[in-house]
Amino acid sequence: MPEITTQRMGEILRRVFELLWFEPDGLPVHDIFEHVRKSSQLSEYERGYFPFAVSSPRYEVLIRVATIPLVKAGWLVKTRKGRWYITDIGRKASKQYVVAEQFFEEAIRQYREWKANEEKRLRNINSITKYEAEENSWEQIYQFIQGMSPLEFRTLTCELLQAIGYYVVWVAPPQKEKGQIDIIAFSDPLGAKEPRIVVHVSHKGQVMTQEGLGAMLSVLGPDDHGILVSSNGFTNQVKEEALMHVHPYIRLIDLESFVDLWVKNYEKLNLEARQRLPLKPVYFLSLPD
Repeated sequence: MPEITTQRMGEILRRVFELLWFEPDGLPVHDIFEHVRKSSQLSEYERGYFPFAVSSPRYEVLIRVATIPLVKAGWLVKTRKGRWYITDIGRKASKQYVVAEQFFEEAIRQYREWKANEEKRLRNINSITKYEAEENSWEQIYQFIQGMSPLEFRTLTCELLQAIGYYVVWVAPPQKEKGQIDIIAFSDPLGAKEPRIVVHVSHKGQVMTQEGLGAMLSVLGPDDHGILVSSNGFTNQVKEEALMHVHPYIRLIDLESFVDLWVKNYEKLNLEARQRLPLKPVYFLSLPD
């Protein structure tokens, strides 16, 4: 059984309100505690101390905590300088709930209602803030990558493949501007294991059409795996047709997929790669559902 019941706490809070009733400017909190000590028959437990707060008697700690619902209900105001006073709403509540236990219980009910609304508000703010931050951050990343040259983006692709675990054995020379093969990689360092990974990288061009897909498929052997990386994306027809090709295997990577893979494998990227496309996480308040 608890040492301090709801009824007992309500009685003590009524004592506080009785003292403040004729004090429109409020009183210092130490005067309020002194009044409670003298006017109430405090038990030995109430006069004792909590292990975590040995500088204040237990009844003072209990009053500070128990008045939180009164403050949130709008019945009581605590100033920064330590003065407490009753509001007009608090006076009405005191007249309406004359039974001490009902008085305290109503304050708790309103506090719980306030808390639920506040958590909902914070969740909404968190959701909006997170959405805005993600949208703004994506726009920054998009503009940053779009500012790269085709050669720089090809280098990023190479570094991403290495971070994923592939062994790049050939990269098209810097002066190469045309052709379907930009990178060749294998799943082992000697290139002894199939499949061979053939990569074409398109950057700063148009959305890749069926013509681009067909050109890529024409250079793939029956056991090759093809990867098409296009920072400008793919038409719906290309996406549908790529899904139909099992032999040879073909994978499409647009800019969103590329960044997702970059983030997922960020810890595996070498220092130079991280400096080329530096990203960092942003943390948000996450309230329980």
